Amino acid sequence: MPTKGTTHTDFTKVKLTRQSDIYVMSYTQSCRITDLVVLPGDLLLLVDRRNQTVKLADPASGQLLDQLQLPGEPWGLCLLPGDRAAVTIPDKSTIQTISIANKKQVLQDVITIYGKCYGINYVNDYFVVGFNYPAKVALIQTTGKIYKSISKDSQNKALFRNPEYICVTTENTSNVIYVSDYVTRTITRLSEKLQVLQSFTDTELSYPRGMASVGGGQLLVVDGGLPSTLSVLDVTTGKFTPLLGWGINLGWTRCVAVSHTLGTLYVHNWLYGCDIIRQYRFKNHFM
Repeated sequence: MPTKGTTHTDFTKVKLTRQSDIYVMSYTQSCRITDLVVLPGDLLLLVDRRNQTVKLADPASGQLLDQLQLPGEPWGLCLLPGDRAAVTIPDKSTIQTISIANKKQVLQDVITIYGKCYGINYVNDYFVVGFNYPAKVALIQTTGKIYKSISKDSQNKALFRNPEYICVTTENTSNVIYVSDYVTRTITRLSEKLQVLQSFTDTELSYPRGMASVGGGQLLVVDGGLPSTLSVLDVTTGKFTPLLGWGINLGWTRCVAVSHTLGTLYVHNWLYGCDIIRQYRFKNHFM
């Protein structure tokens, strides 16, 4: 995302132009994309749960460059320092790290943790991980040891039921964590020390899933119902502004990513039994 002091694109005012789709099927096998991120150099990294792979795709050509077999069914994905990434594997209770170099992926460390791990991100040398059974969000050391976790609010009520997606961004020089939970229909804003700062919900928000921070106090939020929608959340006001899906058949959507250097929005889309990544170019309307 843009750094502090730069101008930010106002996503409540952008004009989107659809580009060619990216096809991410594994040969003739159908797939189930659950997360994606933009790599330095603007390649895409995607998790395919059904085929138990992480895929590397080139948006320019719309083609797969590489796919790496994993030892279980993955879910969440985040970037790590040094051309690396981390993937959660809930059925194995592990985090798998991989390296990406010369358009190839290589398995690295397997980090064993306790519990079914879904959403993941990385902040200040800790993994931020969302768990089910019991539902919680935890800061985890790279050894797999839980440093700190949160599961209840100040009234001792459960905060989460299914924290599947986690987004980390910087606001006013501090790191902030956003957690989406489609069961509670909320997005929870946490400090990097897992203190509850705010909670967001909306009457139109029925199934919040993937998120992407785009700077300027804005967060893109996928509502993964059928049909799905994509909204812009202004975290300073709590207002949701529609971006995609209203009047457009967006199909079933789980995750979203943004390349500011290419001015492109990448939206996962399942429609008519096929997973693709839609590309939308956006024209900047700066704040």
